[in-house]
Parts: sequence; structure tokens; C-alpha cells
Amino acid sequence: MAQFTSANAAAHGRRGGQRSHQRLEAQYADLVLTNPSAAQRVAHLIQQGHRLGLALRVIKISNRLNRGGC
Repeated sequence: MAQFTSANAAAHGRRGGQRSHQRLEAQYADLVLTNPSAAQRVAHLIQQGHRLGLALRVIKISNRLNRGGC
């Protein structure tokens, strides 16, 4: 295993961030296909300045609370 340095940590973080964002985009695409009203709520949160990941999490949590789950 390579020695941990700030240079390789930054490179790993960029790749990890890209993968994470791609995963979020895939989750949003699935949401658009399965639940257009929830997708509209996510889009509204994004227009208000929230990040995609936070908007998706908010919708998941609010849907769970509306169904009576924790």
C-alpha cells in the first residue's frame, strides 16, 4: 500500500467525489422515473440552493415520516 500523502489523498477524494455524485445522479434518475412528484420536490429544493444529496435525503426522510416510519 502506498504511503499516505496529501497529494494522493486529494486525488482519491476527487475520484471518490465523482463516484459519489454519479451515484446521487443515478438515485435522482430512478426517483424521476418512479415518483415524479418527489422528483419535483427535489428539484424545488435544488432551486432553493440545496445540494442534490441533501435534497434527496430530505425527500427520503419526509416520505418515511409521512408513511409513519422512523
